[in-house]
Amino acid sequence: MPTVNQLVRKGRTSAAKKYKAPALHYSFNSLRNKVA
Repeated sequence: MPTVNQLVRKGRTSAAKKYKAPALHYSFNSLRNKVA
């Protein structure tokens, strides 16, 4: 359990989604049309 201080500093982030397709793990740069 995180302390109050830790929550104030970082806050809670939603858990990363688990994708079925491995390609979706990489961020896609739509401006350059390249996989980052």
